[in-house]
Amino acid sequence: MRRVFTASLIFSLAILLIAGKIVGYVTDEYGSLTTACVRVKSEAFLKTTYTDWNGKFEIELPRGVYELEVSKGPEYERMTIDLKVEKDDQKEIWVELKRIVDLRRMGWFGGDAHLHTTYSDGRQGVEQVVLACSAVGLSWAFLTDHNTVMGKNEWLSLSNRGILTILGQEVTTKRGHLNALGIKELVEWEPADTDEDFERIFSKIRSQGGLVMIAHPFDPKNPFEKLHAQDFDLIEIWNGGAPPLVRRMGNVEAVEYWYSLLNKGKRIPGIANSDCHDVFSSYSMLGLLPIETVVQMLQEEIGDQEMLGYIVENEEWMRKWVLYGLLPGTPRTYVRVEELTPENVLESLKNGRSFMTNGPILLVDVNGMGPGEVVPASDRLQLNITVASNVPVNSLRVIQGGKTVYLLNFPDRHSLKCTLEVDPKDGDWLIVEVSGEFPVYALTNPVYLR
Repeated sequence: MRRVFTASLIFSLAILLIAGKIVGYVTDEYGSLTTACVRVKSEAFLKTTYTDWNGKFEIELPRGVYELEVSKGPEYERMTIDLKVEKDDQKEIWVELKRIVDLRRMGWFGGDAHLHTTYSDGRQGVEQVVLACSAVGLSWAFLTDHNTVMGKNEWLSLSNRGILTILGQEVTTKRGHLNALGIKELVEWEPADTDEDFERIFSKIRSQGGLVMIAHPFDPKNPFEKLHAQDFDLIEIWNGGAPPLVRRMGNVEAVEYWYSLLNKGKRIPGIANSDCHDVFSSYSMLGLLPIETVVQMLQEEIGDQEMLGYIVENEEWMRKWVLYGLLPGTPRTYVRVEELTPENVLESLKNGRSFMTNGPILLVDVNGMGPGEVVPASDRLQLNITVASNVPVNSLRVIQGGKTVYLLNFPDRHSLKCTLEVDPKDGDWLIVEVSGEFPVYALTNPVYLR
Protein backbone atom coordinates (compact mmCIF):
# COMPACT_ATOMS: atom_id res chain seq x y z
CA MET A 1 0.00 0.00 0.00
CA ARG A 2 1.75 3.11 -1.13
CA ARG A 3 -0.78 5.87 -1.81
CA VAL A 4 -2.33 8.37 0.51
CA PHE A 5 -6.10 8.35 0.13
CA THR A 6 -8.87 9.95 2.17
CA ALA A 7 -6.66 10.03 5.26
CA SER A 8 -4.56 12.73 3.64
CA LEU A 9 -7.66 14.59 2.51
CA ILE A 10 -9.02 14.62 6.04
CA PHE A 11 -5.73 15.96 7.33
CA SER A 12 -5.60 18.60 4.60
CA LEU A 13 -9.07 19.84 5.52
CA ALA A 14 -8.10 19.86 9.19
CA ILE A 15 -5.13 22.10 8.41
CA LEU A 16 -7.59 24.77 7.31
CA LEU A 17 -8.85 24.80 10.90
CA ILE A 18 -5.42 25.20 12.51
CA ALA A 19 -5.73 26.71 15.97
CA GLY A 20 -2.26 26.49 17.48
CA LYS A 21 1.36 25.49 17.19
CA ILE A 22 3.40 23.14 19.36
CA VAL A 23 7.15 23.69 19.41
CA GLY A 24 9.08 20.93 21.11
CA TYR A 25 12.63 19.90 21.99
CA VAL A 26 13.76 16.35 22.78
CA THR A 27 16.78 15.54 24.95
CA ASP A 28 18.34 12.35 26.24
CA GLU A 29 18.93 11.68 29.94
CA TYR A 30 22.17 13.67 29.77
CA GLY A 31 20.42 16.79 28.52
CA SER A 32 21.72 16.53 24.94
CA LEU A 33 19.27 17.29 22.15
CA THR A 34 18.49 14.19 20.11
CA THR A 35 16.42 13.08 17.13
CA ALA A 36 13.10 11.42 17.93
CA CYS A 37 9.79 10.30 16.47
CA VAL A 38 6.71 12.35 17.40
CA ARG A 39 3.13 11.13 16.98
CA VAL A 40 0.00 13.13 17.76
CA LYS A 41 -3.23 11.21 18.29
CA SER A 42 -6.90 11.83 18.99
CA GLU A 43 -10.02 9.76 18.38
CA ALA A 44 -10.15 10.84 14.74
CA PHE A 45 -6.67 12.17 14.06
CA LEU A 46 -3.16 10.75 13.79
CA LYS A 47 -0.02 12.49 12.57
CA THR A 48 3.54 11.19 12.56
CA THR A 49 6.50 13.53 12.28
CA TYR A 50 10.12 13.77 13.44
CA THR A 51 12.42 16.25 15.07
CA ASP A 52 15.09 17.85 12.92
CA TRP A 53 18.72 16.81 13.35
CA ASN A 54 18.93 19.17 16.35
CA GLY A 55 16.06 17.62 18.30
CA LYS A 56 13.45 20.29 17.53
CA PHE A 57 9.95 19.73 16.15
CA GLU A 58 6.98 21.95 15.25
CA ILE A 59 3.39 20.80 14.81
CA GLU A 60 0.34 22.89 13.90
CA LEU A 61 -2.94 21.43 15.10
CA PRO A 62 -6.67 22.15 14.90
CA ARG A 63 -8.48 22.93 18.13
CA GLY A 64 -8.92 19.79 20.20
CA VAL A 65 -7.57 17.37 22.81
CA TYR A 66 -4.59 15.19 21.84
CA GLU A 67 -2.08 12.71 23.13
CA LEU A 68 1.47 13.46 22.03
CA GLU A 69 3.86 10.48 22.05
CA VAL A 70 7.63 10.92 21.75
CA SER A 71 9.83 7.87 21.20
CA LYS A 72 13.22 6.76 19.87
CA GLY A 73 12.92 3.05 19.29
CA PRO A 74 12.99 0.04 21.63
CA GLU A 75 15.95 1.16 23.73
CA TYR A 76 14.22 4.29 25.06
CA GLU A 77 11.11 4.81 27.09
CA ARG A 78 8.03 6.23 25.34
CA MET A 79 6.81 9.54 26.74
CA THR A 80 3.19 10.65 26.38
CA ILE A 81 1.83 14.14 27.05
CA ASP A 82 -1.81 15.21 27.08
CA LEU A 83 -2.40 18.38 25.04
CA LYS A 84 -5.35 20.73 24.74
CA VAL A 85 -5.11 23.09 21.79
CA GLU A 86 -7.18 26.28 21.77
CA LYS A 87 -7.37 29.08 19.24
CA ASP A 88 -4.09 30.97 18.76
CA ASP A 89 -2.22 28.64 21.14
CA GLN A 90 1.57 28.73 21.12
CA LYS A 91 3.04 26.01 23.32
CA GLU A 92 6.67 25.09 23.96
CA ILE A 93 7.46 21.73 25.50
CA TRP A 94 10.63 19.90 26.47
CA VAL A 95 10.72 16.10 26.52
CA GLU A 96 13.45 14.00 28.11
CA LEU A 97 13.82 10.43 26.84
CA LYS A 98 15.67 7.98 29.07
CA ARG A 99 17.19 4.71 27.90
CA ILE A 100 15.72 1.55 29.33
CA VAL A 101 18.76 -0.40 28.11
CA ASP A 102 21.99 0.57 26.35
CA LEU A 103 22.41 -2.19 23.82
CA ARG A 104 25.31 -0.49 22.05
CA ARG A 105 27.48 -0.95 25.11
CA MET A 106 26.58 -4.65 24.97
CA GLY A 107 27.54 -4.89 21.29
CA TRP A 108 23.99 -4.95 19.87
CA PHE A 109 23.02 -2.54 17.08
CA GLY A 110 19.58 -2.28 15.48
CA GLY A 111 19.00 -1.67 11.80
CA ASP A 112 16.77 -1.99 8.75
CA ALA A 113 17.79 -3.67 5.48
CA HIS A 114 14.72 -2.76 3.39
CA LEU A 115 14.06 0.96 2.80
CA HIS A 116 12.87 2.98 -0.20
CA THR A 117 13.24 6.60 -1.32
CA THR A 118 11.99 8.76 -4.18
CA TYR A 119 14.71 7.22 -6.36
CA SER A 120 12.23 4.34 -6.79
CA ASP A 121 8.74 4.17 -5.25
CA GLY A 122 9.35 5.72 -1.83
CA ARG A 123 7.56 8.93 -0.88
CA GLN A 124 10.52 10.78 0.71
CA GLY A 125 14.02 11.74 -0.31
CA VAL A 126 17.23 10.23 1.01
CA GLU A 127 17.97 12.68 3.83
CA GLN A 128 14.42 12.51 5.20
CA VAL A 129 14.60 8.70 5.29
CA VAL A 130 17.97 8.73 7.06
CA LEU A 131 16.68 11.33 9.55
CA ALA A 132 13.67 9.11 10.27
CA CYS A 133 15.97 6.11 10.77
CA SER A 134 17.98 8.09 13.30
CA ALA A 135 14.81 9.33 15.01
CA VAL A 136 13.53 5.78 15.59
CA GLY A 137 16.86 4.73 17.08
CA LEU A 138 18.44 2.74 14.25
CA SER A 139 22.21 2.33 14.18
CA TRP A 140 22.51 1.09 10.57
CA ALA A 141 20.35 1.14 7.44
CA PHE A 142 20.47 -0.16 3.87
CA LEU A 143 19.13 1.79 0.90
CA THR A 144 17.26 -0.77 -1.23
CA ASP A 145 15.46 1.05 -4.01
CA HIS A 146 14.01 -1.04 -6.82
CA ASN A 147 16.56 -1.79 -9.56
CA THR A 148 18.53 1.40 -9.02
CA VAL A 149 21.41 2.74 -6.93
CA MET A 150 20.98 6.34 -8.04
CA GLY A 151 20.78 7.44 -4.41
CA LYS A 152 24.15 5.85 -3.57
CA ASN A 153 26.33 8.93 -3.09
CA GLU A 154 23.72 10.88 -1.17
CA TRP A 155 22.91 7.88 1.05
CA LEU A 156 26.53 7.02 1.88
CA SER A 157 27.40 10.68 2.56
CA LEU A 158 25.00 10.69 5.52
CA SER A 159 27.00 8.16 7.56
CA ASN A 160 28.44 11.19 9.37
CA ARG A 161 25.00 11.74 10.94
CA GLY A 162 25.50 9.04 13.56
CA ILE A 163 23.91 6.20 11.60
CA LEU A 164 25.82 3.72 9.43
CA THR A 165 24.39 3.95 5.89
CA ILE A 166 25.07 0.97 3.60
CA LEU A 167 24.21 0.49 -0.06
CA GLY A 168 21.78 -2.14 -1.25
CA GLN A 169 19.29 -2.74 -4.05
CA GLU A 170 15.94 -4.49 -4.26
CA VAL A 171 16.46 -6.63 -7.34
CA THR A 172 12.91 -6.68 -8.65
CA THR A 173 11.92 -9.40 -11.12
CA LYS A 174 8.67 -10.94 -12.30
CA ARG A 175 9.57 -14.12 -10.38
CA GLY A 176 10.11 -12.37 -7.08
CA HIS A 177 12.16 -9.77 -5.25
CA LEU A 178 15.52 -10.12 -3.55
CA ASN A 179 17.68 -7.58 -1.74
CA ALA A 180 21.35 -7.27 -2.61
CA LEU A 181 22.91 -6.08 0.64
CA GLY A 182 26.32 -4.45 0.86
CA ILE A 183 26.92 -4.01 -2.86
CA LYS A 184 29.08 -1.32 -4.48
CA GLU A 185 27.31 -0.85 -7.82
CA LEU A 186 24.11 -1.70 -9.68
CA VAL A 187 23.24 -5.39 -10.04
CA GLU A 188 21.74 -6.12 -13.47
CA TRP A 189 18.45 -7.94 -12.99
CA GLU A 190 17.50 -8.99 -16.52
CA PRO A 191 16.96 -11.60 -17.73
CA ALA A 192 15.44 -13.33 -14.69
CA ASP A 193 13.45 -16.16 -16.22
CA THR A 194 15.38 -19.31 -15.34
CA ASP A 195 17.24 -20.81 -12.42
CA GLU A 196 20.47 -20.09 -14.28
CA ASP A 197 19.51 -16.41 -14.47
CA PHE A 198 19.11 -16.26 -10.71
CA GLU A 199 22.40 -18.06 -10.17
CA ARG A 200 23.99 -15.33 -12.31
CA ILE A 201 22.31 -12.57 -10.28
CA PHE A 202 23.35 -14.19 -6.99
CA SER A 203 26.90 -14.52 -8.27
CA LYS A 204 27.04 -10.84 -9.23
CA ILE A 205 25.88 -9.83 -5.76
CA ARG A 206 28.46 -12.00 -4.03
CA SER A 207 31.24 -10.84 -6.36
CA GLN A 208 30.72 -7.37 -4.82
CA GLY A 209 30.96 -8.74 -1.29
CA GLY A 210 27.20 -8.59 -0.85
CA LEU A 211 24.56 -10.87 0.64
CA VAL A 212 21.49 -12.30 -1.08
CA MET A 213 18.29 -11.73 0.91
CA ILE A 214 15.00 -13.17 -0.34
CA ALA A 215 12.40 -10.42 0.22
CA HIS A 216 8.82 -11.12 1.38
CA PRO A 217 8.85 -14.62 -0.22
CA PHE A 218 5.16 -15.32 0.46
CA ASP A 219 3.72 -11.84 -0.11
CA PRO A 220 0.33 -12.46 -1.79
CA LYS A 221 1.11 -9.73 -4.35
CA ASN A 222 4.83 -10.39 -4.87
CA PRO A 223 5.70 -13.98 -3.93
CA PHE A 224 9.05 -15.48 -4.78
CA GLU A 225 8.17 -18.01 -7.44
CA LYS A 226 10.79 -20.64 -6.66
CA LEU A 227 13.04 -20.74 -3.61
CA HIS A 228 16.38 -22.50 -3.62
CA ALA A 229 17.60 -22.93 -0.07
CA GLN A 230 21.19 -23.55 -1.08
CA ASP A 231 21.45 -20.28 -2.99
CA PHE A 232 20.48 -17.40 -0.68
CA ASP A 233 22.08 -16.03 2.48
CA LEU A 234 19.07 -14.55 4.32
CA ILE A 235 15.32 -14.89 4.23
CA GLU A 236 13.00 -12.05 5.20
CA ILE A 237 10.69 -13.85 7.58
CA TRP A 238 9.07 -10.63 8.82
CA ASN A 239 8.25 -7.81 6.43
CA GLY A 240 6.69 -4.64 7.82
CA GLY A 241 4.34 -4.39 4.84
CA ALA A 242 2.17 -7.03 6.54
CA PRO A 243 1.33 -7.75 10.18
CA PRO A 244 3.16 -10.45 12.13
CA LEU A 245 1.46 -13.62 13.38
CA VAL A 246 -1.40 -13.37 10.86
CA ARG A 247 -1.94 -16.06 8.23
CA ARG A 248 -2.44 -15.41 4.52
CA MET A 249 -0.45 -12.16 4.65
CA GLY A 250 2.96 -13.73 4.05
CA ASN A 251 4.89 -13.48 7.32
CA VAL A 252 3.54 -16.59 9.05
CA GLU A 253 4.09 -18.59 5.88
CA ALA A 254 7.68 -17.31 5.65
CA VAL A 255 8.39 -18.35 9.24
CA GLU A 256 6.98 -21.82 8.68
CA TYR A 257 9.06 -22.25 5.53
CA TRP A 258 12.10 -21.06 7.48
CA TYR A 259 11.47 -23.70 10.15
CA SER A 260 11.35 -26.36 7.45
CA LEU A 261 14.77 -25.24 6.19
CA LEU A 262 16.22 -25.34 9.69
CA ASN A 263 14.87 -28.86 10.18
CA LYS A 264 16.67 -29.90 7.00
CA GLY A 265 19.95 -28.65 8.45
CA LYS A 266 20.02 -25.39 6.44
CA ARG A 267 21.50 -22.71 8.68
CA ILE A 268 19.92 -19.76 6.89
CA PRO A 269 19.20 -16.83 9.21
CA GLY A 270 15.96 -14.90 9.28
CA ILE A 271 15.78 -11.12 9.06
CA ALA A 272 13.06 -8.55 9.84
CA ASN A 273 12.74 -5.26 7.96
CA SER A 274 10.19 -2.48 7.59
CA ASP A 275 10.07 -2.29 3.76
CA CYS A 276 9.13 1.33 4.49
CA HIS A 277 7.96 3.48 1.57
CA ASP A 278 6.55 6.36 3.63
CA VAL A 279 8.30 7.45 6.82
CA PHE A 280 5.24 9.47 7.86
CA SER A 281 3.08 6.33 7.90
CA SER A 282 0.13 8.00 6.18
CA TYR A 283 -1.69 4.67 6.03
CA SER A 284 -1.94 4.58 9.81
CA MET A 285 -4.98 6.86 9.46
CA LEU A 286 -6.81 3.82 8.05
CA GLY A 287 -7.04 2.54 11.61
CA LEU A 288 -9.35 5.42 12.52
CA LEU A 289 -11.78 5.24 9.59
CA PRO A 290 -14.99 3.16 9.26
CA ILE A 291 -14.30 -0.25 7.73
CA GLU A 292 -16.59 0.52 4.78
CA THR A 293 -14.43 3.53 3.92
CA VAL A 294 -11.26 1.50 4.30
CA VAL A 295 -12.51 -1.19 1.92
CA GLN A 296 -13.58 1.40 -0.64
CA MET A 297 -10.14 3.02 -0.50
CA LEU A 298 -8.33 -0.32 -0.86
CA GLN A 299 -10.44 -1.59 -3.75
CA GLU A 300 -8.20 -0.13 -6.42
CA GLU A 301 -4.98 -0.83 -4.55
CA ILE A 302 -5.61 -4.52 -3.76
CA GLY A 303 -8.33 -5.57 -6.18
CA ASP A 304 -8.44 -9.08 -4.71
CA GLN A 305 -11.96 -9.46 -3.33
CA GLU A 306 -11.03 -12.51 -1.29
CA MET A 307 -8.22 -10.58 0.40
CA LEU A 308 -10.49 -7.59 1.04
CA GLY A 309 -12.99 -9.95 2.66
CA TYR A 310 -10.20 -11.36 4.81
CA ILE A 311 -9.30 -7.85 5.97
CA VAL A 312 -12.93 -7.16 6.91
CA GLU A 313 -13.10 -10.43 8.86
CA ASN A 314 -9.95 -9.47 10.75
CA GLU A 315 -10.72 -5.79 11.19
CA GLU A 316 -9.44 -5.66 14.78
CA TRP A 317 -5.87 -6.78 14.04
CA MET A 318 -5.72 -4.63 10.90
CA ARG A 319 -6.55 -1.49 12.89
CA LYS A 320 -4.05 -2.29 15.65
CA TRP A 321 -1.30 -3.04 13.17
CA VAL A 322 -1.58 0.14 11.08
CA LEU A 323 -2.04 2.32 14.15
CA TYR A 324 1.17 0.88 15.63
CA GLY A 325 2.99 2.65 12.82
CA LEU A 326 4.35 1.52 9.43
CA LEU A 327 7.65 3.24 10.17
CA PRO A 328 11.35 2.63 9.46
CA GLY A 329 12.63 0.02 11.87
CA THR A 330 9.17 -1.49 12.42
CA PRO A 331 10.27 -4.22 12.55
CA ARG A 332 14.06 -4.15 12.82
CA THR A 333 16.95 -6.57 13.26
CA TYR A 334 19.56 -6.22 15.99
CA VAL A 335 23.01 -7.62 15.17
CA ARG A 336 25.82 -8.37 17.58
CA VAL A 337 29.19 -6.97 16.48
CA GLU A 338 32.39 -5.86 18.17
CA GLU A 339 32.58 -2.72 16.03
CA LEU A 340 29.89 -1.12 13.87
CA THR A 341 31.19 -1.39 10.30
CA PRO A 342 29.46 -2.45 7.05
CA GLU A 343 31.59 -5.61 6.93
CA ASN A 344 30.72 -6.58 10.51
CA VAL A 345 27.00 -5.94 10.00
CA LEU A 346 27.00 -8.17 6.91
CA GLU A 347 28.94 -10.90 8.69
CA SER A 348 26.63 -10.85 11.69
CA LEU A 349 23.54 -10.98 9.46
CA LYS A 350 24.97 -13.89 7.48
CA ASN A 351 25.76 -15.86 10.63
CA GLY A 352 22.45 -15.13 12.34
CA ARG A 353 23.93 -13.37 15.36
CA SER A 354 20.74 -11.36 15.67
CA PHE A 355 17.21 -10.98 16.97
CA MET A 356 14.17 -9.30 15.40
CA THR A 357 11.61 -7.00 17.01
CA ASN A 358 9.04 -4.24 16.69
CA GLY A 359 9.41 -3.31 20.35
CA PRO A 360 10.68 -5.79 22.95
CA ILE A 361 14.41 -6.27 23.51
CA LEU A 362 15.03 -10.03 23.63
CA LEU A 363 18.42 -11.40 24.70
CA VAL A 364 18.96 -15.15 25.01
CA ASP A 365 21.79 -17.63 25.41
CA VAL A 366 22.11 -21.37 25.95
CA ASN A 367 25.06 -22.19 28.19
CA GLY A 368 26.50 -18.81 27.23
CA MET A 369 26.05 -19.24 23.45
CA GLY A 370 23.71 -16.83 21.66
CA PRO A 371 21.81 -16.75 18.35
CA GLY A 372 23.85 -18.06 15.43
CA GLU A 373 26.24 -19.94 17.70
CA VAL A 374 26.61 -23.68 18.36
CA VAL A 375 26.30 -24.98 21.91
CA PRO A 376 28.91 -27.63 22.84
CA ALA A 377 27.39 -31.06 23.48
CA SER A 378 26.03 -31.42 27.00
CA ASP A 379 23.34 -33.36 28.81
CA ARG A 380 22.34 -30.24 30.73
CA LEU A 381 21.48 -27.08 28.79
CA GLN A 382 20.43 -23.86 30.49
CA LEU A 383 18.43 -21.29 28.53
CA ASN A 384 18.78 -17.76 29.90
CA ILE A 385 16.25 -15.14 28.75
CA THR A 386 16.23 -11.40 29.41
CA VAL A 387 13.45 -9.12 28.16
CA ALA A 388 13.32 -5.32 28.45
CA SER A 389 10.49 -3.50 26.71
CA ASN A 390 8.96 -0.02 26.49
CA VAL A 391 5.65 -1.67 25.56
CA PRO A 392 4.07 -4.35 27.78
CA VAL A 393 4.69 -8.02 27.02
CA ASN A 394 2.66 -10.93 28.34
CA SER A 395 3.74 -14.13 26.60
CA LEU A 396 6.95 -16.05 25.98
CA ARG A 397 7.43 -19.12 23.81
CA VAL A 398 10.41 -21.40 23.28
CA ILE A 399 10.50 -23.30 20.00
CA GLN A 400 12.86 -26.24 19.59
CA GLY A 401 13.09 -28.15 16.33
CA GLY A 402 9.91 -26.40 15.16
CA LYS A 403 7.83 -27.43 18.20
CA THR A 404 6.79 -25.43 21.25
CA VAL A 405 8.60 -26.72 24.34
CA TYR A 406 7.68 -23.84 26.68
CA LEU A 407 4.76 -21.41 26.63
CA LEU A 408 4.63 -18.89 29.47
CA ASN A 409 1.77 -16.41 29.91
CA PHE A 410 1.90 -13.67 32.52
CA PRO A 411 0.36 -10.26 33.35
CA ASP A 412 1.64 -7.29 31.36
CA ARG A 413 5.19 -6.38 32.30
CA HIS A 414 8.11 -4.39 30.92
CA SER A 415 10.95 -6.63 32.04
CA LEU A 416 11.55 -10.31 32.54
CA LYS A 417 14.41 -12.62 33.44
CA CYS A 418 14.13 -16.37 33.55
CA THR A 419 16.16 -19.56 33.23
CA LEU A 420 14.76 -22.73 31.69
CA GLU A 421 16.15 -26.23 31.27
CA VAL A 422 16.53 -27.48 27.69
CA ASP A 423 16.63 -31.11 26.60
CA PRO A 424 18.79 -31.44 23.45
CA LYS A 425 16.73 -34.45 22.41
CA ASP A 426 13.82 -32.12 21.56
CA GLY A 427 15.60 -30.67 18.50
CA ASP A 428 18.91 -29.29 17.35
CA TRP A 429 17.92 -25.61 17.09
CA LEU A 430 16.13 -23.28 19.47
CA ILE A 431 14.30 -19.96 19.00
CA VAL A 432 12.62 -17.73 21.60
CA GLU A 433 9.61 -15.48 20.97
CA VAL A 434 8.03 -12.84 23.17
CA SER A 435 4.82 -10.94 22.49
CA GLY A 436 2.39 -8.45 23.99
CA GLU A 437 -0.86 -6.93 22.79
CA PHE A 438 -0.96 -7.43 19.03
CA PRO A 439 1.18 -6.60 17.10
CA VAL A 440 3.97 -6.37 19.75
CA TYR A 441 6.41 -9.17 18.95
CA ALA A 442 10.07 -10.23 18.96
CA LEU A 443 11.98 -13.41 18.10
CA THR A 444 15.55 -14.60 17.92
CA ASN A 445 17.54 -16.36 15.29
CA PRO A 446 18.37 -19.97 16.21
CA VAL A 447 20.84 -21.14 18.78
CA TYR A 448 22.15 -24.45 17.44
CA LEU A 449 22.34 -27.26 19.95
CA ARG A 450 24.77 -29.60 18.22
